[in-house]
Amino acid sequence: MISETIPMWTSQRTMVPLRDLLELFPPNNWRWVVEEFDGTFGRMSTGITRPAWAQFQEMVSAGAVAFDWDGIQQFAHGVDQMIDGRIVATDENHTTVVQLDAFDSTEYEIIIDPGWVGAAAFVSAVRSKLGSP
Repeated sequence: MISETIPMWTSQRTMVPLRDLLELFPPNNWRWVVEEFDGTFGRMSTGITRPAWAQFQEMVSAGAVAFDWDGIQQFAHGVDQMIDGRIVATDENHTTVVQLDAFDSTEYEIIIDPGWVGAAAFVSAVRSKLGSP
């Protein structure tokens, strides 16, 4: 597996939102499942309202928060901050292609299956975005 760590905060003290991470991936036909989530929502385009937070957490625990590419994009645009959590993307063979973890509002860790044909391009995009060699 390939692992890349991305700080959740830039040197200019601005947060790197979930939607920016997803922009590093090409459009795909994976199934994106929110396995764990603690965060804040701004724009409620996902249909989540504050009183429904407990219901959303129950759905996450049950594995019922799953999206296609367009859906995960909409979800990410509704998230102001992902504090802790895990989102997993699987291909048509149910193989985990990407695992995205957020840790205590400090960093994201993205684990990628090296067998994914876009893995090298993704690593290059991450390093380019971060200014790494």
